[in-house]
Amino acid sequence: MVLVGVTPIEVQSYGTDAGLLDELRASWPPAGAGSTPVDGYRSTDVAALDVVGAVRLTDRLGVALAAEPGGSFAVVPVAREEYGGPWRRARPGDGLSAFVAGAPVASERPIGVDQTHESVVVGERAIVKWLRRAGPGPSRASILLAHLAEVGFDRIPAPLGSLAWESPSGVSLSLALGDAYLPGARDGWERLVECCEAGDASVGRRLGELVAGLHRALALPSSVIEQPIGSAGREEVGRWRAEAEATLDDAVGLTADPRLTAWAPAIRAVLGSVDARSAVIQPVHGDLHVGQVLEWSGGLAVIDFDGNPTLSEAANSVRQPRERDVAQMLTSLDLVGRVIEERGGGDRSGWIADVRAGFLDATGPADEALLAAFAVEQECRELVYAARFLPRWRYAPMAALGARFNGPG
Repeated sequence: MVLVGVTPIEVQSYGTDAGLLDELRASWPPAGAGSTPVDGYRSTDVAALDVVGAVRLTDRLGVALAAEPGGSFAVVPVAREEYGGPWRRARPGDGLSAFVAGAPVASERPIGVDQTHESVVVGERAIVKWLRRAGPGPSRASILLAHLAEVGFDRIPAPLGSLAWESPSGVSLSLALGDAYLPGARDGWERLVECCEAGDASVGRRLGELVAGLHRALALPSSVIEQPIGSAGREEVGRWRAEAEATLDDAVGLTADPRLTAWAPAIRAVLGSVDARSAVIQPVHGDLHVGQVLEWSGGLAVIDFDGNPTLSEAANSVRQPRERDVAQMLTSLDLVGRVIEERGGGDRSGWIADVRAGFLDATGPADEALLAAFAVEQECRELVYAARFLPRWRYAPMAALGARFNGPG
């Protein structure tokens, strides 16, 4: 995937600038920082944290790092109007992302979609994604993108480099990642909605072929991930099951719907089917849904390898069963159909079945028990998200679970 006019962003790594750190400490937090959302369930109030690191890029551009419990750091891009002026949270148009992209006079505009992290389009040629949290170790996105680049997987926007900070423990932590901007790229959710409305299920196979190719590339050894294939023992699989059951309990309690309460024993049985066993693991995307696939003139491209922000660190490790990716995409395809039904588009159960069958046929054989367990876990996570942040979304996962455990509805 070669884009004319795009040159690699130099990998830039900085230590803490003591002078900037003193300036930030004297007036912490910077204006506009407020409560920063760092994942789908939790926000970080940076005012309550101690600023412990500072990267100075120019006299008016930089990045602040605030220590969080557990060894991670909240990432706060900062800017000021003039030398000696007060620092505030940076925003598109300040030139910070353009500086990182190596194009300091280029335009900047935000990507106006719901994202775990904050992305800025620079000069319509690159995207700089600011991570909202760094550490305590290297980001899974930086690991996976480096691995994919080495093994030659080209169905991702071309990685263009990163901005990193040397933490007090000596670990280089990514603060921002640069990717090539794909001209004319369309959001995968938007595209799938159109396909569902038109009754076109062929997109399922195209997505399956993309995911199968991604998993093959992730399973190849590289200098980044020398031994990609491994095994999760009974204890680790048991932790996955326990986390899934806790999510089910949260969903039942937060949703307070008698239908879900009635389905809970059957859902628990699906989760219990993976007990007392091991599982093959490999590097996976970790948060694979239709919104993570872009369609552009060069075909389909996968984005956002940061992992699922609703999973624990252990369940969100680089290596997981590939069935987790497959189950997340299957759930996403189902939910697209439920959205069209809710909009008055009629029964879409046939399209849901066909698009999922095409996807599964292309991705190849899978462990059915793991696939089913990860799928119902994801539906429960959708319900928890709906209860806490987006109540109107509840209908979609409820319809999907209802189709499985109680017939349509």
